[in-house]
Amino acid sequence: MQFYTLAYYLIWKYSPSFATIKLMLLFDFFTWWYGRGFSELFIKIGHYITSIWRRFSVVSLSRTMFDPWRRITTEADKSLQGKGRALVDNMVSRFVGFTIRLITILTALVAILIVSVLGVLFIIAWPLAPILVLLSVVGMFL
Repeated sequence: MQFYTLAYYLIWKYSPSFATIKLMLLFDFFTWWYGRGFSELFIKIGHYITSIWRRFSVVSLSRTMFDPWRRITTEADKSLQGKGRALVDNMVSRFVGFTIRLITILTALVAILIVSVLGVLFIIAWPLAPILVLLSVVGMFL
């Protein structure tokens, strides 16, 4: 029983006070916010952009830009009319494929542009956010 009493006394006597713990927590928060957290923000924005690029398969769509849509092709007959019909059908299929792929790539680029603009806004707002919170708390008491 004596050991537990001594242990609790030593913990109480040598442990930091609640105010010290709050200051340490505040210092750790600002160290993370302006240090590792800020660098992780850049990494996270890059991951979002990469994710959009891969999700829309922009490289694959660019390589197959002029391929027929869903590989729909028409085999030509031996007659001239059959060859003409196959040529027109294949050109329409390629045009549809080109149009769909182009719209998809443009949608991906617009999404990347939106994420980039929002990322720049977050990068600008990140250092200011804790200061604005502190100013608003101080403003409540004035």
